Amino acid sequence: MRRSRVSARGLAAAAALAAMFAVDAAWGQGAASGPNYSSHAASFFEELLEGRVWVLERPNSSRADDRGTVWAHYHAPDGTLLACAHLGGEYAGAEARWRVVPSRAFRALYSYYESGTEPDPGRRRGHTPLFYDRETGALHNEATGPDGRWAVASRGWVQESWPQAMREVCPDLALPASLPVNGRQIATGFEAMMAQDPDAAVRNAPSSHLRGPGATGIAAAQGRDRLPAAYLARFLAENDGFVLTDTAGARHVLVLGAEGDELWLLDAEGGIADVGLLVPAAGGVEIAVHYGRLPIRPRYRIGDALPFLPTGERFAAMRITDRLAAAGTPVVLPFPGPRAPGRAETAVRLRADGTLTAGVGGRETVPGTWRWSRGALVVVLEDAAGEAGVAGTRVPWRLLADLSGAGLR
Repeated sequence: MRRSRVSARGLAAAAALAAMFAVDAAWGQGAASGPNYSSHAASFFEELLEGRVWVLERPNSSRADDRGTVWAHYHAPDGTLLACAHLGGEYAGAEARWRVVPSRAFRALYSYYESGTEPDPGRRRGHTPLFYDRETGALHNEATGPDGRWAVASRGWVQESWPQAMREVCPDLALPASLPVNGRQIATGFEAMMAQDPDAAVRNAPSSHLRGPGATGIAAAQGRDRLPAAYLARFLAENDGFVLTDTAGARHVLVLGAEGDELWLLDAEGGIADVGLLVPAAGGVEIAVHYGRLPIRPRYRIGDALPFLPTGERFAAMRITDRLAAAGTPVVLPFPGPRAPGRAETAVRLRADGTLTAGVGGRETVPGTWRWSRGALVVVLEDAAGEAGVAGTRVPWRLLADLSGAGLR
């Protein structure tokens, strides 16, 4: 196999950049398959790639001898990209720039060269969504072909070293002396190199558990639902009371309840700017968000990737009730009603299962329930016949924060 040196940098770099993420074979899924959100936030991919090597192949190249052949990209911390690219039967070293940026349309885009705009991957090559699998360490990106259909542009894995085979075929790349060379990886065939060091891939990268639900890539899914209803339900249950971020970076809190599911939109100070109700739509195959103030009603089609990222952060309001339920100590709430005539306060003990007991007059223990709704703790007591609704109160979460601080000892 012939080698070309980086001294022909201008021509080699131009050719490498033109071909780096081109999609030659038209296969995959079209726009009807829904959005193609990257699996993680842009900041995650920046940390994953910086100072590391992406070993990859281009499975849809129109040139047979390019398919299944290893490429390698070193992502320097200063934004320099050093590539050992295989083009038409020859290896060429090339130098370019790399970057990962947030995108409203795709969550994150790799190889971004223009500031201030979000390029359309269907019109400008080299700006593509990325997908990382924490269990296998696999990393792939997708691009659209001439017919607008998505295809896997490159697939491979990220590792901490430069393959020995790439040092031999691109000897003049100015790689940093601190970058280790992997002496096991001597093959230029993709599958063969994988077999030579199967443990080279970076698995379970920090924060990789904060993956976008269903974000596996349209082309990789090949027509299958990426987030079936059962998996969606499990994600929602696991993130009840946790903060989620949307593709624009806005923060929300998911709040599930028997009376209805809600999505609280947070402001910059962590307060609740709006409350959206999650409502079935289109005969139950979609979920619409009906905000109280915002004049928009976004819809999500069940089966598509979800446009929210988990943050792993439990919202402050839910942390309060978690703490109260775990401690088992009472908190005194503003609670006038038939059960406490003439009183403006009632002491309640919350349980983790959503039930509670309230002490009235120091003698009677009254059962009840509690839940979160529209930014407030809703407490309802039962009457003597065991029916709910005789007395109730709503306590805004910031007020509960003050009251619970006094009530916990």
